[in-house]
Amino acid sequence: MLAKQTNYTNLRQNLASVLDEVIDNRGCVIVSRTGKEDVAIIAASELSSMMETLHLLKSPANAKKLFAAMERADELEGVQIEPQTLQQLCEELRVGQ
Repeated sequence: MLAKQTNYTNLRQNLASVLDEVIDNRGCVIVSRTGKEDVAIIAASELSSMMETLHLLKSPANAKKLFAAMERADELEGVQIEPQTLQQLCEELRVGQ
């Protein structure tokens, strides 16, 4: 994801459209300010998702499990999986027996 850049003056003049673009594109906009540190604008839901991911990856053991699960999912990509009813899945997993 590449960040779009704008300056403070342009942001002030086009605030609503810049915010809509951030939401619509799920991206971010870097706002440069003369003599001050730049600021990033991202959708709150994107920030929440990133923070949740960082929290989950904070534990090395948990990170290892998550990456292993991602690898297994990648291996199944393109594999046709037969749909199951809830009852069939419960029977397969021996839930409620």
